[in-house]
Amino acid sequence: MFREALTYPGRADEETLLAGAALAVAAGLFARLGALAVLAVPAVVLLAGYALAVIRTTAQGAAEPPAFADLRTLARDGARALAVAVGYLLVPGLALGVTLDGAAAAGRPETPATSVFVFGAGTALLFVSAGLAYLLPAALAATAERRSLRGALDSSALRTGATDGGYFVAWTFALILLAVGGTAGFALAGLGRVGELVGLAVGAYALVAVARLAGLGARAAGGVDRR
Repeated sequence: MFREALTYPGRADEETLLAGAALAVAAGLFARLGALAVLAVPAVVLLAGYALAVIRTTAQGAAEPPAFADLRTLARDGARALAVAVGYLLVPGLALGVTLDGAAAAGRPETPATSVFVFGAGTALLFVSAGLAYLLPAALAATAERRSLRGALDSSALRTGATDGGYFVAWTFALILLAVGGTAGFALAGLGRVGELVGLAVGAYALVAVARLAGLGARAAGGVDRR
């Protein structure tokens, strides 16, 4: 599964590969422009939409990557994918950060009860965040299938994914690939302007491979109709 996902992006046609690399480079360069960083948003949305398209087609059994065909559809899919990711990762992540920051700022709480509450709440939020991260691919797959944000709240699809062994394996491989791809991207970015451009392209490649693993996990769990 892992090896297949690594080679999957390379099976796309030349136009798709160039489009993905160009969007990644544009997003990375625009993000550095301070007040003009908002110009990176369209590229990020389209990349997210393509990732969701990869999840959808993979879960339905397609062996080859989809093409950058309909930009409007990709934009709508990208907006949905980012909304789901924000809901599943950013919100609980911010809550966890606020809790831990409050604990650090407090130093030594005045009473044992306060200490237990602060660190208990932080631990609980940590587990909730980890659980939501685990469910995120299933939520994205259901969103891709329905083309609606309601899919992200489909308890049946989420439960099916969470309890499937194939889904767990795919999720674990995706986590490893994210870590390796992120590390490689940052390392390349430290080599200068050319290295930064290559690192952004590597990031786009890793994103597609991770989306492939998410789709394979959803397919293994039977969470998306194989139409």
